Amino acid sequence: MRPLNKKRATTLYEMRMSRKYIIVTVVCYIIAAVIWYAIAAIAPYTAHVSVNAADRARVSRQALSATADMISADESTKERALLMPSGEQSFCRRLRSVDDAKETIDYMIYDSYEQDYSYYFYAALLDAADRGVKVRIVVDGKLGKLSGSLDTLGRLLQNHNNIEFYYFNMINLLDPSGLLVLLHDKVMLVDGQIAIVGGVNMGTGAFLGNYDMEIMISNGAENGCCGAMARYFDGLIANELTARIVSDFVDLAAKTRYIDAYREFYGRSELATAEIDYKTQGVAVDKATFLTNEVSADKKSPIILQAVYNLTENSQKATFVTPYALLENDKKREIKRLAASCSDFTLVTNSLYNTRNVAYADYYYTRKAYIDDDIRLLEYQAYDQLHAKMFTFDGRYSIIGSFNLDERSAHIDTESVVVIDSPAFTAIVDEYIEKTFIANSLQVGKNNEYLPSDAVASHDVPASKRFKYMLYGALGIVRCLI
Repeated sequence: MRPLNKKRATTLYEMRMSRKYIIVTVVCYIIAAVIWYAIAAIAPYTAHVSVNAADRARVSRQALSATADMISADESTKERALLMPSGEQSFCRRLRSVDDAKETIDYMIYDSYEQDYSYYFYAALLDAADRGVKVRIVVDGKLGKLSGSLDTLGRLLQNHNNIEFYYFNMINLLDPSGLLVLLHDKVMLVDGQIAIVGGVNMGTGAFLGNYDMEIMISNGAENGCCGAMARYFDGLIANELTARIVSDFVDLAAKTRYIDAYREFYGRSELATAEIDYKTQGVAVDKATFLTNEVSADKKSPIILQAVYNLTENSQKATFVTPYALLENDKKREIKRLAASCSDFTLVTNSLYNTRNVAYADYYYTRKAYIDDDIRLLEYQAYDQLHAKMFTFDGRYSIIGSFNLDERSAHIDTESVVVIDSPAFTAIVDEYIEKTFIANSLQVGKNNEYLPSDAVASHDVPASKRFKYMLYGALGIVRCLI
């Protein structure tokens, strides 16, 4: 028998080990890299960030309140507020304000759906730009791009001489923590005097498929709420996270079709020909304050949440309306502390039956933490989900905007709200909340089950949905994504 060639055998063995070693090593490095990247993305948000003294004073109850001179001022000089529940009329009112624009339109939006209302609205902006109006558009650079069937419209907007189109915080793999930061504002400012702020994204479903809310501010001035919005736009556009996008490839024939379709739709609306005096729209308010989060890719101080805290403090009645409540334990404790000082504290949110957002999973499986003797916890039972973000205090103050009662809105995303000091306007908001949300909600009892009601029926939730949301909650996916 020929003797074994030990050298050859050893070499083959080593080669086999080497291949296996390379594969295992590469896989381990990939896993380690993914874990490191995830830690690098999330770790900066585990640090405690509080509101500094200057910002705390800026959002104090006193700072947000009208002075005696403001209250006694002539109504013709005051900014005006109009409550705009989502719906076709609200959308057409938005189109009307674009149609009435003479000099400038600034528009900021989180997401635009591939639906008719998006086509009509962006065509309206093109139409305004054609007649010489200067338009600035800022969208989220990761989730808010005009893509898919909106791509052609997006390119037309990006190519127009009178339109500046911007992405905020595009994907930058060298900045892991910045990947979590989204532009969540929904703001439009026309001629520096008319503004729409709220929680409504752009699209037919956003206006017709959700119960959402916007507020129109008119009769604006540079030193008022609208002036603050203009400065916010300027600062956001100048920020290093914002990049202008220009397209050289456009379909001019498509532009004509889009504008024709918009004009046909808008022309059927009564608002297209109605007499509108923006100086008399809505209610004259004593003070309107525009508040935003900081603009950065870092964990932000919770400025808007601090304003909510400050207005809740010492209030006898406070009502929070939010699509979901996703707060860390320290904030839950603070909400309970504040609720204890109120004689009537109500928190209204979605039910598992009507929610369509994965974010709800964390609330649903931790809602026991919100059950308290001092908190009336209500869950909305209508088919279409609640998407409004509204807060009222003592029948005098109200907050409407894009701010959810969650960690993303508190610390991560850009957000915008308007704080109104006006008993007359807040009475309208409270009435809407009572008739639309509270009257169609069930209260969660101390046993974490709905209290019986003769007026509102609970709904069966499919087992598949229960399982899906249980899985989301178990994975903790909402902590990172929503």
